[in-house]
Amino acid sequence: MEEIVATPAEVRRRWSWPVLLPLAAVIALAAVIGVAFLPKKAPIAPSAALAFQRSGDDWLVTVSDLYVDPERYREEFRARGLDIELSFTPGSPSVVGSVVYLSTTEIVSLTNACATDPTGCTISLRIPAKLSEKAAIVLARPAKPGEKYDTMGFVNAPGELLHCVAFENITVGELRKALAKRDGSITDFRIMAGGESRKVTATQVPDNWFVQDVMPHALGEVRIWAGPEPAKRPDRQDPTEGDACRAQ
Repeated sequence: MEEIVATPAEVRRRWSWPVLLPLAAVIALAAVIGVAFLPKKAPIAPSAALAFQRSGDDWLVTVSDLYVDPERYREEFRARGLDIELSFTPGSPSVVGSVVYLSTTEIVSLTNACATDPTGCTISLRIPAKLSEKAAIVLARPAKPGEKYDTMGFVNAPGELLHCVAFENITVGELRKALAKRDGSITDFRIMAGGESRKVTATQVPDNWFVQDVMPHALGEVRIWAGPEPAKRPDRQDPTEGDACRAQ
């Protein structure tokens, strides 16, 4: 058989094409080939919004993120065979972490660390692993700046704007001074007329009127009920009577 030998010119023609490519094109080609053979990274799964721990026939559920999309909570409950809607509503500081609404007595609120540690707010619930019905839970979360409270505690309770201020039947002028010391403001005034609460302007409420009630409204803001005569409600709990206030 006749041996076919390539001439030097033919050899040069076979191997000269890479040399003729622009340098930038060679670098780009190498990058494409390199990327194609890189190991594939697994997609990063979102961190769990709830922590589950089994305790006998129950789940001990800890909620540490109070701002997650409610659908995320539903997915994590659904993964364990539970049909639960968990949502949050803005609350004043003294009620943050508390149960606002619970549709069943099968679920029990265990701990609320929000009042004692707002920066590490956690809430624990005991939920039967074989919950017999669909359930809805609404918990209070801290309000965002500019957000109005949907649920609130006593305005002079621990953590609230007027903590330890015995406001009932002091004058409006005295309350204004107490608020100013705490960088607080009055969102509006209300008076009782004909058994109904009616909103009035600040100019309609003189400083010598008496404060009848105060409610948290938003961060640093309160709503005031006032009138020309003192009003006392003996059945009302007064958070200013506690040891913490007496020590001040």
